[in-house]
Amino acid sequence: MSSASYSHVLKYTWLFGGVQGLGLLVSILRNKAVALFLGPSGLALMNIYNTAANLLNQSTNLGISFSAIKDIASQQATGDIEAVRQSVQSVRIWSVMAAFLGVVFTLIASPVLSYFTFGNYHYTPAFASLSLMVGMMTITGGELAILKGLKCLKRVAVVSVLCGVLSLIVYVPIYGLWGMSGIIPALLLSTLGILLIHLYYSHKVMPWQLRGINRSTLKYGIPFVKLGLAFIVAGVFGQGAEYVMRALLLRVGGMDIVGFYNCGFIMVVSYASLVFTAVENDYFPRLSSVIHNRHAMIDTVNKQIEVCVLLVAPVLVVFVLFIPIAVPLLFSSAFSHAVGMSTCAVFYIFFKALTLPAGYLPLAAGHSKVYMSMEIVYDILLALSVPLSYHLGGLQGIGWGLSVMGLIDLFMVHIVYRIKYGYVFRSTSPWVLFTQFVLLCTTVYAALCLPLMHRCIVGAVTIPLSIVLSVRLFNRETQLWNKIKGFFKIKTN
Repeated sequence: MSSASYSHVLKYTWLFGGVQGLGLLVSILRNKAVALFLGPSGLALMNIYNTAANLLNQSTNLGISFSAIKDIASQQATGDIEAVRQSVQSVRIWSVMAAFLGVVFTLIASPVLSYFTFGNYHYTPAFASLSLMVGMMTITGGELAILKGLKCLKRVAVVSVLCGVLSLIVYVPIYGLWGMSGIIPALLLSTLGILLIHLYYSHKVMPWQLRGINRSTLKYGIPFVKLGLAFIVAGVFGQGAEYVMRALLLRVGGMDIVGFYNCGFIMVVSYASLVFTAVENDYFPRLSSVIHNRHAMIDTVNKQIEVCVLLVAPVLVVFVLFIPIAVPLLFSSAFSHAVGMSTCAVFYIFFKALTLPAGYLPLAAGHSKVYMSMEIVYDILLALSVPLSYHLGGLQGIGWGLSVMGLIDLFMVHIVYRIKYGYVFRSTSPWVLFTQFVLLCTTVYAALCLPLMHRCIVGAVTIPLSIVLSVRLFNRETQLWNKIKGFFKIKTN
């Protein structure tokens, strides 16, 4: 692994992770407000509506939010401004049509969703109201694809932060005044605001042109719509699994249990996204450029895996020991039941760091069917494992279930993609990765089984050791310490 390439991975991980960190801070404040004003049941209901809207959006958005990026980027690479404009115009027309499809489909499906989720039709009007949310989400996805396709990553970062701030501004007063009855209005208003922000920034880059729908514009968009259809299937199964999972939990455990699950899932997954964000924004284009060179492909994937593990491992060790404090602080004391689940689920993130970079191989190769098949298998297993894990071991059982699913996914991806693409996992420092895993196991054992004093002693050893291991390897590969000293020396001079 070259120092230069290692530095590149680390640079963009920090760049996009820093942006995500700002968004995460806003998300923490938003979740705190939701927890205080709505409680576990309110958080559960809000997440059920959100998951339903995401599922309906994934079912009807024609995959434009992902597939259009490649089309716009390829046109921009040619330098033909008119071709870029035509591509953008086609994306916008197809987005509007898909939005209309989403609205109609949601209205039709709302009674079914109400009965499947709650066992009655009382929530049909609420689900019908989500139709507007689904339509706006589709148009927003198209505008975001335009910004990404034109490589306006700074604008994407700004938009992400602004959208988070807007949702916080909307949620706090509405939930504070109306409680659970304000969930639907808050979701609709925040989605509208997010749409307007995306429209504003995309319009500044590529202004809207109110042209009529014609055959050539529609025909132009057929290739990226065809590509997007495969992602629709994968996305539907992904969001469908999330929705089915929550619906089954609701039936076997009740609304509060779904709220505790959402709390635990947010605590574990949201923080890890600081590291994984770089995968989508920087890693995927790099992998796509070397996918046909087996040696370079293996090297690129393994670099990303190593960086992800080294960054996420110390965070997880710290997280495990401080989660009993973090949950009441970030949510409320009513969510303390989620502590055990979050603790047991940290292995899910550790295994995800070993899996996610390799998981992009079929996308980089253009093998959408392979990607779709792997996602479908994983989503079905995940949807079944969570309620089963709750039945066997309660909330803590869910945490172990998620970790087991992370391990299963790890083996599936590495075995299948070794056969399909010749990918082989190699690490320049396997003992460091193994030691990080052992430290995490030790910390989890202490958190679950030892008294407070002993947990503090274990933490005093595992936390600094985990941090030192990662920093030393980063320094060895990138001369990180010398760069930091040089930076401050320049600042001083």
